[in-house]
Amino acid sequence: MTSDALCVLKDRMSTWEGLMEICTVTGEPERLSAWFAAATPSPAESMSAWRRAPGFPRRLPTGITFDVVLAHRTLVELAYDILRQYEQTVGPAVRFTNLTTAAVLVPPGTSARWAKLVAGASWLDRSAVPTCLGAGHAVRIPGLAPPAQDVPVEWLQAPSPESAIGDAPLLTAPVQLVRCLAEARSLLAPDDERSPLIRAVSAVRAVLRAPQRT
Repeated sequence: MTSDALCVLKDRMSTWEGLMEICTVTGEPERLSAWFAAATPSPAESMSAWRRAPGFPRRLPTGITFDVVLAHRTLVELAYDILRQYEQTVGPAVRFTNLTTAAVLVPPGTSARWAKLVAGASWLDRSAVPTCLGAGHAVRIPGLAPPAQDVPVEWLQAPSPESAIGDAPLLTAPVQLVRCLAEARSLLAPDDERSPLIRAVSAVRAVLRAPQRT
């Protein structure tokens, strides 16, 4: 190996070691950061800015790599529990610490068919139907570094590099999400607003979740 080739190899190793150090410090793999950056007007500049301030929340436009479904935090948390019980994909979601709202990342284009999806679900109160935002909006997600105190947003469900297709994390499927949000809304409703079927389902769930005596 020539001296020039050796220098090139050392430079590449140094670059790779630096990249691994960044990933270790921030806790987010480079390919996930690149996927989030793809939603911004200048991905390279966004990546550079995030590395300079890894603890600062990132503001990302919606409608490019993902849309977001906004709903009450308690509703989203229960819907995610139901999704897990049904063994459905649970994708990234955030909760806003200074609000009662949570946002679920869903595939782009969901906002265009959200009204149709909602129409096919059973909602007790139409005024409480979650909103889906696409192009023209933005959402904040946690920074690269582990969250510090007084940060306005945190992961309810962090993206997992093990649960991805290529460089993109798996997102929550909108059809399953809207159904589980509707079921969660029914379970959270007062008893006098529930249908007999919903009350029966709730009772069964309570029995299943109760600790079993041996």
